[in-house]
Amino acid sequence: MTAMSHPIDILDFLSNEGVPLPEIRIVDVGAMDVGENEPWSRLVSGGAASLIGFEPNAAECAKLNSANRTNCHFLPHALGDGAAHTLYVGKESMTSSIFPPDAEVMQRFHNLWELSETIDEEPIDTVRLDDVAEAQPADFIKLDVQGAELLILENASETLKNTFAIQTEICFLPIYKDQALFADIDINLRSNGFSFHTMVGVGSRPYRPLIKDATTNRGFAQVIWSNALYFRDPGEFPALAKTQPEALLKIAVLAHELYGAYDFAALALQHYGAAQKQGLATTYIRALMVADPAITAQK
Repeated sequence: MTAMSHPIDILDFLSNEGVPLPEIRIVDVGAMDVGENEPWSRLVSGGAASLIGFEPNAAECAKLNSANRTNCHFLPHALGDGAAHTLYVGKESMTSSIFPPDAEVMQRFHNLWELSETIDEEPIDTVRLDDVAEAQPADFIKLDVQGAELLILENASETLKNTFAIQTEICFLPIYKDQALFADIDINLRSNGFSFHTMVGVGSRPYRPLIKDATTNRGFAQVIWSNALYFRDPGEFPALAKTQPEALLKIAVLAHELYGAYDFAALALQHYGAAQKQGLATTYIRALMVADPAITAQK
């Protein structure tokens, strides 16, 4: 997932409309360095957001902090349930997990077990997200922790009360033993007031022995994992407009800037505007339509 280009700059739009934007707190769980082209990079570097990252690999965490990125700080914690676990270190560090890889499932596919086979086991202590003061409040949470997503969510119930968007890696097949699957995570997030919005990318592999286009990294039809995006359920927007109107601005910026979900951003601005600035959503919609004639509105 990389930064997107947009018909209009939502930060400039809100500034020109005289709308004050509160700083967005981004919590990145599993923050292994992939460069500075994350979709939230512009928000962070420009001061519209700050980022707290978690990377339990000490060397990787030190590397992230040594880069001295503006408005970023990384913590060497493994999030979980606060208990001690075993870290199953994969051949590729990005495949390491507190759940052991399932060889029987992975070996059905090309180029999965080859990356994930355990080469070492290490004891690791976990902390609950609810117990990390530096990460509060967590407006937007990104989870990418190789099967431990539900364990983290189950121990973040207080944090989630003040969270407005979550992007979490999910699996449709149990490639790690005893890991939660998409349905389990979906139940948890819906019970915490979130509504599914979209899938962000898909991960696949071909079943052995066939491959297509000379690549082992793209399956024929089987999807194994993806990233699921959830926003606070729109049914809560009228209440947020009365109690936390700034939350609606954060939702609008995240929807627009990270995902190009202009319709959802407009919905959030409509509820914000009803309480704080009449006509804001209408002005936003008109600006989008002028900038991109493919975007139109109808009742």
